[in-house]
Amino acid sequence: MQMRRLMSILLLPVLAVFIMLSPDLDAATTQVPEWFRLSAKMTTAPEMGKDISVKVSLHAIVGNLVDSSVRLVLPENWKAEKETLQVAFIKEGTSSELLFNVTPGSCLAQGVIVVEALLAVPKDELTAKIARDFSESAAEMTASIKAWPPQTKRYADIAFAMFAEESFYPLSADMWLSYDDKLSPEEGFRGPAYFEDPVVAPHQAQTDIEMFDKLQNYMKSDPQLAAKLVESGIDIDNKRHDQLNGLYVLAVKAYQKRMFAEADGFISQFEAQDVQLKSPAFENLKIAFANLKGLLYWAQGQTRLAEDALKKAFYSNRKHPLQRYVLRNIGLLMLAGHDRQTAGQMLDLALQFKQGYTLLEKETRLIGNN
Repeated sequence: MQMRRLMSILLLPVLAVFIMLSPDLDAATTQVPEWFRLSAKMTTAPEMGKDISVKVSLHAIVGNLVDSSVRLVLPENWKAEKETLQVAFIKEGTSSELLFNVTPGSCLAQGVIVVEALLAVPKDELTAKIARDFSESAAEMTASIKAWPPQTKRYADIAFAMFAEESFYPLSADMWLSYDDKLSPEEGFRGPAYFEDPVVAPHQAQTDIEMFDKLQNYMKSDPQLAAKLVESGIDIDNKRHDQLNGLYVLAVKAYQKRMFAEADGFISQFEAQDVQLKSPAFENLKIAFANLKGLLYWAQGQTRLAEDALKKAFYSNRKHPLQRYVLRNIGLLMLAGHDRQTAGQMLDLALQFKQGYTLLEKETRLIGNN
């Protein structure tokens, strides 16, 4: 009974998503089978004024693709060496990859590159497959295909963010866009950076913490429960990460309200747990927590402890991309203490992690000019 009740609680979010994605299960059975696949991605992160590559993959699933064309619809002020490329032939079951050279020309808080493919519909091959595999609804689907025009357009999107502060980076825990400007050391600088989860609200964070605490208690009382949950498709590590992220969300909210004791309490709860999760998300979270601890000391005037905490954050993983923020924060702390030479060295080190960190470039030049 205990296992059944726990399973129902943990699977509720999964079922809710499934229902939202499948509002009409009967209607899905009459859809024409997938006959091609279009995907696109940037091969490198774009930087202002620097060329990047956009890779488009076109895969023929049913029938050959003949005389296809692929076109990029770019944001304003962006340019491509060629905006349209032709593909003469793609054999069924194979793919063709196209490479576009693109130059970004403007910053966009929310940007998108649209990939438009113009395809000749392989009607004979499609109707033959339908007759073989979908006999009950073959007449309806065949009539639908015959009514299609000989060519069709299909689209894929590449969404991205390109901010003036840091040029480009994906919207994820790898991008910190929150700043504590109350700690800005000098006019013309932004304050130190920290990560703020844009999705999880405090109420959800508290729920995630409480749910995992209950799950832990269940697993302590039943040593075999963890294996049963894994067999049922429940990712315990993911639930654990939700709990830890919940602690971080609450720590950030307390810090922003200058409730320093409460923020320190949430950070201490994280530090007290013996967690060995091998995932990029957890590594990001560890650095974010350590960075926030440094800012917490700094905001209370304990600059020596702040420096030690930020250095500890850096030495936890000196090659991690997030260290561009930690090094910048150390530099700003040194600048607040009027140590311009060390501040400049820290900012120079941070630039080695990401040349397109445009805010940091401006700050480095400003220090050098003063």
